[in-house]
Amino acid sequence: MALVTWEPSYSVKVQRYDEDHKKLFAMINELHEAMLAGKGKEKIQETVKKLGEYTKFHFSAEEAQLAKTNYPDLSAHRAEHQAFINRIQKFEQEIAEGKLNLSVSVGMFLNEWLANHIRKTDQKYSKYLNEHGVS
Repeated sequence: MALVTWEPSYSVKVQRYDEDHKKLFAMINELHEAMLAGKGKEKIQETVKKLGEYTKFHFSAEEAQLAKTNYPDLSAHRAEHQAFINRIQKFEQEIAEGKLNLSVSVGMFLNEWLANHIRKTDQKYSKYLNEHGVS
């Protein structure tokens, strides 16, 4: 049973970023499935590490495209990305310190952050990028 399900309302109408977002959803769902199977502790470190790496890749590509098209809200968008990276790094630190009972709080944070970020922040650039030839 998936925690988050991709639906058209999440689309930013830029294929590459929609595909990236779907991969992030899949990672969150992997953690959720592990939690349902009683294996959240075993999966948390791997998931947080993968998410940290993948979001840095995704955020970098997205920010580069926004910079290339002179997106007016780039600095605010970049600040949201950095706040997410900081939170993931905090989770990584807590896991390294032996706090492995984080799967529920990590899952909730990821689910809420991703849905809110895509629907509120990323969708703001959708029309702008489409008008600048990016789809």
